[in-house]
Amino acid sequence: MQKLFQPVIEAFSQHRIAMILLTLLAVAGIILFALPMTVNIVNIGNLFGLACSFLLLVLTLWHTPFFALLGRIAANRIGKKILFILGAVIVLGVLYCLIMTCVMLHAAHKKPAEQPQTVIVLGCKVRGTVPSRMLSRRIRAAYALLEQNPDMKVIVSGGKGDNEDISEAQCMYNELTKLGISAERIIMEDQSTSTSENLRFSGACMQENGLTGSVYLATDSYHELRAQILAKKENLPECYPAAAYTSWYLVPTYWVREWFGLAHAFVFGN
Repeated sequence: MQKLFQPVIEAFSQHRIAMILLTLLAVAGIILFALPMTVNIVNIGNLFGLACSFLLLVLTLWHTPFFALLGRIAANRIGKKILFILGAVIVLGVLYCLIMTCVMLHAAHKKPAEQPQTVIVLGCKVRGTVPSRMLSRRIRAAYALLEQNPDMKVIVSGGKGDNEDISEAQCMYNELTKLGISAERIIMEDQSTSTSENLRFSGACMQENGLTGSVYLATDSYHELRAQILAKKENLPECYPAAAYTSWYLVPTYWVREWFGLAHAFVFGN
């Protein structure tokens, strides 16, 4: 059965330029997914990305023994079935990631037919009383809309988490008022602990304050699709992106993590 992989081994050996490019891709992946760890960001996104990058590196540098091992595994009937199932899972996984990436990009860039009069800012980490970099950028995305639309209201949504001295909603309120947004335009929702609750409780705030029509969601671009899906589940009006900037070195980690987050939302609904 080792002969089964011989054409693949020869192809890898003969195409040295492709081998070099794949090796560089693997090294770049390792660097990109390791960078967030330097600022204490470790999640399924960079762990999965690192695992895939290391596997690609092994495949390019040690392809001959790697495929020889696969040949020995395939020589066994059970091993052959395992490899077939594993291959099918990999193909389906790649297709899922490609499709989700396309849909995520669309969700982060779709435009409203009519200007929404409400923006909901989804909560993120507060460090003591100071917004984290991500939360600060979500606040800035909402602020830009509020400056352009003087009649627009904003719902700041997020409760108080561990190691936070104030709620995320209070932090956002403080920052927006410092930027010159009138307190009368800000509605605080400070009980939520997840994106689903952000949207559910913000929907209740909209009803209580007579806010109707479509809504902007101020969050990171990679998070817009899941937020819009959960908003629809929570019966909010049509939602559109107010995508905040994400630092380039964090995009791969959080983008991959979002693939898993979307799968969780599809299966468990939150």
